[in-house]
Amino acid sequence: MFYGWRVVGGGFLSQAFVIGFFTYAVSLLTQPVRETFDVGVEMVMYSLTCGTFVGLFTMPIVGVLLDKLSVRKLFAAGIVLFALGLWLLGQSRTIVQYIVIFGITMALANALAGAMISSAVVSRWFTENRGKALGVAATGTSVGGVLIPGLITYWLPDYGWRGTLENLAIVLIVIVLPIVLWSIRSWPSEVGIQEPQAGEVAGTVTAAAQLGLKEILRNPNFWWLGASLGLLFSTYTSILSNMTPYASQLGHQEEAASGLIMVVAISGLLGKLLFGVAADKIGQKLALWSAQLLVAAGFIVLATEPSYPLIMLACVSIGLAAGGMLPVWGAFIADIFGLQSYGRAFGLMAPIITLFVMVGFPLTGRLYDATGSFSLCLWIFTGLMAVAAILVVPLRLPRQSRAREYISKVSD
Repeated sequence: MFYGWRVVGGGFLSQAFVIGFFTYAVSLLTQPVRETFDVGVEMVMYSLTCGTFVGLFTMPIVGVLLDKLSVRKLFAAGIVLFALGLWLLGQSRTIVQYIVIFGITMALANALAGAMISSAVVSRWFTENRGKALGVAATGTSVGGVLIPGLITYWLPDYGWRGTLENLAIVLIVIVLPIVLWSIRSWPSEVGIQEPQAGEVAGTVTAAAQLGLKEILRNPNFWWLGASLGLLFSTYTSILSNMTPYASQLGHQEEAASGLIMVVAISGLLGKLLFGVAADKIGQKLALWSAQLLVAAGFIVLATEPSYPLIMLACVSIGLAAGGMLPVWGAFIADIFGLQSYGRAFGLMAPIITLFVMVGFPLTGRLYDATGSFSLCLWIFTGLMAVAAILVVPLRLPRQSRAREYISKVSD
């Protein structure tokens, strides 16, 4: 078996835990943390805002390191910091401590062992089927969206939210860290592979991709793509992080809310595979527009505060789109900026997206605290999806079909 699929497996597992917690499972902690510290939803959401703010600085730095240092060591550091952060969160005694600890450690874990680093290393191992490989690796986030909320729901009654976080930290050190160290390698050359399908084709894609920071920032595609994805990620993550309060205010039990999060995660599993293939077959722009349309449709349904079956249908729509975001984003970066500059381009774009995400969390919490409903926020977010779709129009992708055809022929 091609070693690249082992790398895909390592990225899969790491994303399952990092993004499975940061994106899917945090919602389950909102209520018990509120009760422990006697605060509102807005205050708890500032933990996510703090995490995204710290990401403004960590993502670009890690992006540069990603193009220079061992990806394997960076992954390991991210898993260790993630486990340490969960344990420290369990020891927090004030909401301020909770916010600061969450913000710093989760931002570092996300940068060092999340989607950016996984997408970068997978892209180095694949060319012709890059979208497919990125999609398979990204399915880890969906599996994590089922596994991590399931574990937290199982542990909460017996261990409380503090003990639950400590249990999760132990799993990371005992199980996840050894597997990541075994599977991840930075480049095919590290295991004696020099074939073109590994992504090191002299005179084609790799050679043309050696861009400096100024060249990346001066590329208009960088800003159009960053703004469009920023709106998409901001609206989606804000609503998903508040799915439990949304379901509760409509009279559904916490178990039902957990079920909705799992529906999003399972749908995302299918979405990653579909959109990963779509990025290879129909192009990234059309794939991104499809994701934005599905998110908008889900928001419209949720804004009407419908029955539980319709809420589940909306979650399916949002989940499919959420699944498609990561492989499409990775394919965009690889084609526009190339493999040698993948890390720094991804890392520089992350703060652009973060600026949008930072606003989404407290805005959602404040509108809910003020109105007692998420409907107004959902309608606003639907409008923002239309804006995000318009921002995709000016994107101009370089023509790399000849290079890919060359790579495919040499590989055969």
